[in-house]
Amino acid sequence: MHDLSAIAREREVLSAVADAIAAAAVGRSLRVAVTCPDSHLTFVGQLTRALHARGLACRCVVSKPNPSVAGLPPEDGEPESTLAVITSEPFAQTDADVQRVNIDVIAGASPAPGRVASHGQAGDGTPDADKQPDVVLEYHEPARLILRHMAPHLSRAVAA
Repeated sequence: MHDLSAIAREREVLSAVADAIAAAAVGRSLRVAVTCPDSHLTFVGQLTRALHARGLACRCVVSKPNPSVAGLPPEDGEPESTLAVITSEPFAQTDADVQRVNIDVIAGASPAPGRVASHGQAGDGTPDADKQPDVVLEYHEPARLILRHMAPHLSRAVAA
């Protein structure tokens, strides 16, 4: 069972991430790819509702990723992960009209170097091309959520 401080911390982190995404997406379509352990899929629903509350009419599609496409296959003992994509309207006419955000949600300790899932395609001309997540969130026991990393373009959007 979560204690009140853990719930408050989770809401604080969720709010910071949603604020950053909403600020970066002003005037643009949105595509947020979230890779997370199956045990933390509720985070994706909470993020979708938080973005909607900030004026982004969005929806979420969840699917099991193909390990050869989403990154490296899980190592022994790693929980299976799911890929969820949150998109908003209006739908963009060009790729330049889309704000892309990649989020990795990790349960437990940080992944080993090189184990961060990738969402982009090298050379596609998008910010995703570096194959690094824009946001990294870690759940630690007991149910403590930590914002481990936020890309500078999202941090600046909130500060502006």
